[in-house]
Amino acid sequence: MKRLNLAFSNRTEKGRHPASRLRKLGRIPSVIYGKSGSFPVSIDDVEFRMLMRQKGDAAATVELVGDDKSVLTIITEVQRNTITDRFMHVDFHEISAGEKLTTTVPVHVKGEAYGVKNEKAMLEIVRHRVAVRCLPEHLIELIEIDVTELRAGQNIQIKDLPKFEGVEYPGDPKGVVIACIGEDSAAGEGEKSEKDAAK
Repeated sequence: MKRLNLAFSNRTEKGRHPASRLRKLGRIPSVIYGKSGSFPVSIDDVEFRMLMRQKGDAAATVELVGDDKSVLTIITEVQRNTITDRFMHVDFHEISAGEKLTTTVPVHVKGEAYGVKNEKAMLEIVRHRVAVRCLPEHLIELIEIDVTELRAGQNIQIKDLPKFEGVEYPGDPKGVVIACIGEDSAAGEGEKSEKDAAK
């Protein structure tokens, strides 16, 4: 599990104009949500960009460090400007070392499916992220799934995912994560789509 550190500063002003002033100063308006409520903070834009590069798409906890306290969190939402790609706002959720948290972790595919290699099938990643529930110390960065033996018409469901110490999968056990779609199935789906479009 990755545990990253990031400094924060408290902020008292709220609203569009104060937030705009912060961004001009190279700060990102943010909020930490916890059991005792929420409180607004700001973080340095450059430091957050570095943190996100370190984090990548992996699940990670973030230790937010302020002048008078530190808070263990996970990032729950990041807002970006669609034109400039600049970070506009970040939401953090406070977590406790002794309490289970629920978050999502990315799915990484390993190998080439037998069905793709030998049966002209197509591999479809149905869920790019999967929900997990665990203590912070057991949080995994990602779920690597070996699809080498997957044949046309077969799939991998949540109940088939690798087991990790202290980690639960709270989603539907029969929820499909990865599917190997054969030519016949793909053709059938195409026919169905054309018929639906003609209605």
